[in-house]
Amino acid sequence: MNSDKILFKLHAEVCNSMGHPIRLETVFHLKDAELSFSEIAEAIGVGKSTLARHLSLMVSNGIILQRKEGVNVYYKIASPKITTACALMKEVLIERLKSNIDIIPNVD
Repeated sequence: MNSDKILFKLHAEVCNSMGHPIRLETVFHLKDAELSFSEIAEAIGVGKSTLARHLSLMVSNGIILQRKEGVNVYYKIASPKITTACALMKEVLIERLKSNIDIIPNVD
């Protein structure tokens, strides 16, 4: 497999690891601060086992970093470029939604 194919495969894995609303919301909450597991769970409002599964996937794919301090586990964004990429995709989505709104009144 050539290096481009390998890079595309890895890129797809990273994108796939962001392909769930809980994971996107996690990035949103971690964009400005490191948070504990319980702080993330409270902010998002999901069960502990569900959140643990999503966080584990994000850690294994390099989206977030974790550190343990006593009985607490803390998470932070691995690179500020991750939040930049999410913000850009959100802008694309908003532009698309706005263009769809402009089209709707013209439909008979």
